[in-house]
Amino acid sequence: MTELPLSHAQQGMWFLDRFSGTSFVDPMTFRLEGDLDAPALRWSLQELVRRHEALRTRFPVTGGRPAQEVLPADQAGPALPLTDLSGLPRSRREPELRRLLLEDQGRRFDLARGPVVRAALYRLGPREHVVRVTTHHIVSDAVSWWSVLFRELERLYAARRAGLPSPLEPVRAPYSAFVRWQRDWLESPAAARELAYWRRELEGATPLPELDLARTAVKVPDGAPEARRTASGRQVATRWLTFPQPLYDALRDHAGRERATPFMILLAAFTGLLHRHTGAHDILVGTRAGFRGRPRFDHTVGFLVNLLPLRVHVPGGGDFGDLLQAVRRSTLGAYVHRTLPFERLVADLGLQRRGSRPVVNVCVSFQSTPEVPPALDGLKVTLINHDPFSAFDLDLGFYEEDGALRALLTHDPAQYDDEAARSLLDELQQTLTSVLHPTATKV
Repeated sequence: MTELPLSHAQQGMWFLDRFSGTSFVDPMTFRLEGDLDAPALRWSLQELVRRHEALRTRFPVTGGRPAQEVLPADQAGPALPLTDLSGLPRSRREPELRRLLLEDQGRRFDLARGPVVRAALYRLGPREHVVRVTTHHIVSDAVSWWSVLFRELERLYAARRAGLPSPLEPVRAPYSAFVRWQRDWLESPAAARELAYWRRELEGATPLPELDLARTAVKVPDGAPEARRTASGRQVATRWLTFPQPLYDALRDHAGRERATPFMILLAAFTGLLHRHTGAHDILVGTRAGFRGRPRFDHTVGFLVNLLPLRVHVPGGGDFGDLLQAVRRSTLGAYVHRTLPFERLVADLGLQRRGSRPVVNVCVSFQSTPEVPPALDGLKVTLINHDPFSAFDLDLGFYEEDGALRALLTHDPAQYDDEAARSLLDELQQTLTSVLHPTATKV
């Protein structure tokens, strides 16, 4: 067995898993309608584990420090146990399924012992099943799922159904190659230059104050950090918003005229809201960025996500064009210097906490990776949404799906109740509407 140090992102995730009391599971759940070949599905999932070493890794601790240990490729993958709910009255099947899925989502992984992936199959009827595959976030990310694992699952399942061997080529760059590359890069002059950039960029940065949403916000009780947690970890609540198609079309047109990206315009609008509700002119938020800009790691399964701090100095006068330019400068600078792991910044610049709050407590991200379910031979496959986890007070994600734009606001319900979340998203849409109207330039 091969033992390696953790990547910097894994170190941060391992620390949170061990000391936060939160379960960092990453479940993917699909409804399957049609004639399911369960043995072929089980074999396909096991083949994915065999192919990708991240999925057969455990994290033993020696002398208080974690390492990652890749288990042999012939180790059995997930067993895909079957729970048959078809004998229940039809009115009870879906409620029982939801209960079982919630129970599974609360089950923690033992990182030291492994495994870090599990699967389960639920039968609702002869031609209706639900499959859930769950990993720990320390070994997966969104691109791992949507761009790699599910596309490979399609080909593996079809091949097995046809009685053929795996049609897939060997993995070009396993996660261990990324870990070694990152360790080497951190000793390079390029890493020193990036650290110097971030040292200048983040000097004097402070946490964003709590938003003034007194009309709807829940008062945080005494001992707030403890009060926000349950036995299974941090409580989160979510609210979706789908933007009108003409508004998103106008946003993309405006981005083209301003030499900006849709994300920059969305971030500028949200930064304006943060300024309005906090009175702060120095706004610091985080955004998620991947390491897959390097072709070598495009098809690597693992945790290849970095958190980029975006610091925006809101100009006076309320002109959206000036604010957009400030956002553009910050965003471009961050992406040019995106390779330095955030965990390294935390260690070298002392960014853990300022007072009782983390320096980065709001995250804004934009995902254009299509979330297309695996096309399994002979089956209609539909994604079943699950409640995401977020470590931030506010986590605003924008998702482009089939040319449309949706926003998901994940928030701490002890700070902002559902009405506050709804109000904030509505205000964001109103801000964008006013900004994109030819006569509206104020934020």
